[in-house]
Amino acid sequence: MSKSNINPPPLSLRLVRKLVRKEMVEEIEGNLYEYFDFLHQDNRRFLLLRYWLEVVQYFRPAFLKMFKLKINIMFFFNPKIAARNLLRHRSSTVISLLGFTIGLTSVLFLYFYIENELTYDDFHADKDQIFKVYRTSQDANGDWYDIGVSAPPYAAALKNDFPGTIKETLRYSIDDWVVTRGESQFYENRTMIADTNFFEFFSYPLIQGDPETVLDEMANVVLSEELAKKYFGDEDPVGQNITLNGQSAFVVAGVFGKPENKTHLDFDMVLSMQLYEGAEWFQGWWRNFVSTYVKINPVEAPYLSSQFEGFMEKYLGEDFKQNNNKNGLKIVSLNDIYFHKARYDDINSGSKATLWILGSVAIAILFIACFNYINLSIAQSYKRSKEVGIRKVLGVDKSRLIGQFMGESLVLVLLSMTIAILLSVALQNTLNTYFQLEVNYRWHDLNLWYFFGGVLAIIMLTSGLYPALLLSSFDSLQILKNNKPTLGRNIFVRKGLIIAQFTLSVFLLVVTMLIYVQLQYMNDKDLGYDATAVLVIDTDPEIRAGYENFRNRLLQHADIRQVTVSSGVPGGFHDSYGIHFVDGEESVRVNTVFADPYYLDAFDIQVVAGRGFDDQLSTEQEQALMINESALKATGLNADEIIGKTVKIPFREWDRKIVGVYKDYHFKTLKDEVAPQAIIMGQDMRRISIKMNERGIVETLSQIELLYGDVAPSYPMKSWMLEQDLEKQYEQEDQQAKVFSIFSMISIGLACMGIFGLAAFSAQQRQKELSIRKVLGASVQQVILLISKEFLLLVSIAILVAIPMIWKFMENWLSDFAYRIQITDHLLLFILGGIITALVAFVTIGLKTYRTASVNPAETIRQE
Repeated sequence: MSKSNINPPPLSLRLVRKLVRKEMVEEIEGNLYEYFDFLHQDNRRFLLLRYWLEVVQYFRPAFLKMFKLKINIMFFFNPKIAARNLLRHRSSTVISLLGFTIGLTSVLFLYFYIENELTYDDFHADKDQIFKVYRTSQDANGDWYDIGVSAPPYAAALKNDFPGTIKETLRYSIDDWVVTRGESQFYENRTMIADTNFFEFFSYPLIQGDPETVLDEMANVVLSEELAKKYFGDEDPVGQNITLNGQSAFVVAGVFGKPENKTHLDFDMVLSMQLYEGAEWFQGWWRNFVSTYVKINPVEAPYLSSQFEGFMEKYLGEDFKQNNNKNGLKIVSLNDIYFHKARYDDINSGSKATLWILGSVAIAILFIACFNYINLSIAQSYKRSKEVGIRKVLGVDKSRLIGQFMGESLVLVLLSMTIAILLSVALQNTLNTYFQLEVNYRWHDLNLWYFFGGVLAIIMLTSGLYPALLLSSFDSLQILKNNKPTLGRNIFVRKGLIIAQFTLSVFLLVVTMLIYVQLQYMNDKDLGYDATAVLVIDTDPEIRAGYENFRNRLLQHADIRQVTVSSGVPGGFHDSYGIHFVDGEESVRVNTVFADPYYLDAFDIQVVAGRGFDDQLSTEQEQALMINESALKATGLNADEIIGKTVKIPFREWDRKIVGVYKDYHFKTLKDEVAPQAIIMGQDMRRISIKMNERGIVETLSQIELLYGDVAPSYPMKSWMLEQDLEKQYEQEDQQAKVFSIFSMISIGLACMGIFGLAAFSAQQRQKELSIRKVLGASVQQVILLISKEFLLLVSIAILVAIPMIWKFMENWLSDFAYRIQITDHLLLFILGGIITALVAFVTIGLKTYRTASVNPAETIRQE
């Protein structure tokens, strides 16, 4: 038997010797030593948990010694008795089962969503060594931000300047390409152009092809399994030809599959960067269009980061002086890239704040379900008191009673878990569709079963142990003598649970309403421009060459009001430059749009001083510039002083004359304040914007597509409605609102189940009092109100406790928005949330106590 220097836990070996048959002990011990050594050598996560799971597997009937039971089986957990009790108290069982099932189904969905988000890019072999290089810059307000793209020369320069630190570099760019296969044409907007080491650097699974050579040839292309099926059906794609962007044939050199985990990169096809490397523009330090990655030892990340200032000064120092603005560099680990926010970053991204919120909601739902079960158990304890008294008289000690009651709780929870798993499978697509998510349920993941074990332990400790201790603590003599237990000392526990449940419910309900109000505020806020019925088209070489013809033909259509071409559109790309508005070295940083004379008219942006661009002036194209009100304010001048001045744009070595000032508009999201901006005359043809009449949009779009096909027959039209694209900026907030809305309803429902049980308990405890009150003339309504007052007081306390929690949470959540609602303007929502919660609680209590209040008082008094 080989033993490691690090031995397994001694307790596990003692248990094996105590419980396992003598002739098998030595073999099992040897296996455990070897397994424990293997886990250590392989640095496995959850080492002890994995080891103990292995130990438990040996405690099977075939391995165990024979033991004689010295005590009657009735003193241990008896499944038959458990089943009988659960069936006898059917209403409580159904409510508890429903509460746990709904709670666990909700928790499972949230667990899988959070687990999916936290395991992005986990499949890469060198994930801890991979870092992305981000440029950093200052916006027009002076705030620093990260930029996800850099220029091609960065990779080679970094490798050259830090050869002992940087092991390997990688560059890629995502672009749109047109694929021709036979007579068919496809528009692929997730085409990656990458360095030849892409499949060595990352660990995307290659089904066909060698990762070392698959991109070595300039004409090689690697397809996703889905694209290969789409183009070639059941044929072997490797060696087949396809045409890209109307160029010569490219050869399919490999096929890659879908990775086990999600990835921050989204692509369907990979081409070789050799396609670009020969071009002169590819060597420019300001051609920022590639993403750059490096492989380094993680411990060297701080050292490398400390060297970036000197690196940037070495290669771009002169440009910084000319532009009066510096850029920086930073690196971000692959493990953090998915949650890292940067501009112009063509990657999938998530939010850790959202995960914290969803995790908190999951915990809240789970505890509400547990509190609900405790309340129902307390209510049932009154009915089971005689059973406990008889068991104690027959000699059953407290520990065995606890075992029986805990066992009953375990049966109920395991049944709920089973139903919750089945429901999760059935509702997966429905929930994904409702929340607009793509949550994968990976049942084979070992971590899921660790999670299940943890949830089971939490539920048993929070909801199973207390009722078991309560029931087993009854005084048998008092029960048999008075036929009722004394539960007064548990009153604070019961009331505390009610307050906790409804605090969480009110919190989720009011937060949901406030989030929806903020979203509505953003939808209703005047953005300073009109995005209604605006179609935006991405340009291609053919449409740029034939733009004037395309524009003139579009304007002949009765339902097209204006057409403009620009470098960007509201909500989209905006570059920034330092501009000298007055003599001297100081410049104002402004966001820029390069546009033709029709930009302001197309978006209905108002001119507040001077004039707009004049398409009749021949000098306008190279001389005119307009600024917004924020840029005017930044100069410290008034409109009369600034209009007509010639300004300098040092980086471009341009002189421009300010012809007008236009009203501020929200060219970014409402999370950002309106920054200084300039619109510069000049045709930087990246986006064509077409303003249409709102009537007959479908027919107008068809006409636009036909005209586009005539002018640019080689390229499919890539377009989108601007208004819909702007709505996507707040998808994350919309998802949060949906999560809060659905789970606030669930939490209130679960809390009402708990109060339902306590209302029943209270009514039973006070049956004699209520009967006497009825004899003295009290109506059914008065009796219901009497019982309800106690619980409505607890709900009122819960509302008061929830208010500061809601306030603090919403202040943090709203801090991301430069333009936001004021909570003090919406105090009515706090009152409304409280009223809704109290009303639901009152109806729940009334439904349960009505039957008790309607009982003939003579029967109750006679029984007493």
